[in-house]
Amino acid sequence: MSIRPALLIALGLLSGLTPFAIDLYLPSLPSIAQDLESSIELAQLSVTVYLGVFALTQLFLGPLSDVLGRRKTIGGGLILFLLGNLACALAPSMAVLLVARAAQALGGAAVAVTVPALVRDLYEKDDYARVMGLVMLVMAMAPLLAPTLGSLIIGVASWRMVFLVLFAIALTTALLFFRLVDETLHPGRRHVFDVGGILRNYASILAQPLALGYLLTGACSFAGMMTFIVTSPYVYIELHQLPATWFGLAFGANVALGMLFASLNARFVSRFGADRLLRWGLGVQGTAALLALALAAAGHTPLWGIAAVAALYLSMAGVVMGNAMAGFMSLFPRMAGTASAFAGATRFGAGAAMGTLVSLVHNGTAAPLLIGMGTSGLLAVCGFLVLCRGTAGRHAAPQEANVRP
Repeated sequence: MSIRPALLIALGLLSGLTPFAIDLYLPSLPSIAQDLESSIELAQLSVTVYLGVFALTQLFLGPLSDVLGRRKTIGGGLILFLLGNLACALAPSMAVLLVARAAQALGGAAVAVTVPALVRDLYEKDDYARVMGLVMLVMAMAPLLAPTLGSLIIGVASWRMVFLVLFAIALTTALLFFRLVDETLHPGRRHVFDVGGILRNYASILAQPLALGYLLTGACSFAGMMTFIVTSPYVYIELHQLPATWFGLAFGANVALGMLFASLNARFVSRFGADRLLRWGLGVQGTAALLALALAAAGHTPLWGIAAVAALYLSMAGVVMGNAMAGFMSLFPRMAGTASAFAGATRFGAGAAMGTLVSLVHNGTAAPLLIGMGTSGLLAVCGFLVLCRGTAGRHAAPQEANVRP
């Protein structure tokens, strides 16, 4: 089944809102801490607050999209995301900024959790992997451009302007969405809002080792990426004295590699299958994880070494997470919104937990970045080997609790 380019662009922009919300203001974290008379640890916490709220609220918002439909859920999320941006731009203190980031995350979660379900309404496993790979390719423009754009903004204006620019991006995305994207969930496939049924659906997911394997693989891989996102501004800008503009370029180079391999993944997934490409991606990330731990054990690490390991790990981010998500979503065709919510909550919950942990153990070195990334990568490999090996590729769907009327 083909996909309209306009729809692909709209879905990519929707999926890119949260990467923009995280990556655009990364270069300004030191400035935010100074301007709001706070610490770099609390400034970094504004990233993990977003991730934590983003993760937890998906458990409610995903099933809600199975009730209301995809269009209403995304539309409401876009409005809340816009309001959260304005609150961030006007925040007079770190406490207010953290609350505003939580509101922003709630809106972002409604958007992000619904996009995979919307695509699942239209496509099966390998086609889903192909389409989501293309969506992620468009989405990858956000982290590619965001740090550089953020660096340029704080070079000429206050960090508050970063959130006003993000507001403009979100407003443009909302206008495109309402114009281009129709409802994909047929009224006959909608659920009633039944808390007991939702809990049974989540229990049915937890009862499937293959589903858990895909979940843990994607979540742990994502946790390694979030470790880099949370800690790299300090390591690159403060520790190694890299100018903020150069940080944006270095960050964008990692994303460019990820885009390259995501495009190759989308091209070859129909030929090799999502599971085989997932294994290949995990092999590369596992190698990067071992190198990261070796660098951490060596002590003082030059910036080029950190950058090389990060590039190797992050180049496979889209391949691993996209194919793991495709395998997971293929198991739950009758509750795509709920399954997408559970996957998103697991993935971003793992990212928030690892991001918080590395912030708490901040010690003025690159060790938290390297150890966090290395540990996450090895856990992703172990999750796949233990729970998916020998079962991945089997397409029999597990039993799903029925919450439809």
